[in-house]
Amino acid sequence: MKIITRTDAARVGQLKYYTGKPCRNGHLCERYTVNGSCVECNANHTIAQRKRIKSLMAQANGLAVAI
Repeated sequence: MKIITRTDAARVGQLKYYTGKPCRNGHLCERYTVNGSCVECNANHTIAQRKRIKSLMAQANGLAVAI
């Protein structure tokens, strides 16, 4: 991947950029230009959030769901 700064990526309209440095969780991947978050961290957060929502919906419906 080509190393590009967040500012330069935003200037040319790219959605993601690559710094060549790991994020705080050690992922060495692209980051989103809009908020600077790591793509892999964002994916992990989305998966966890979907599990939480599924559990809350199951509780609201009176069902037991194992996660």
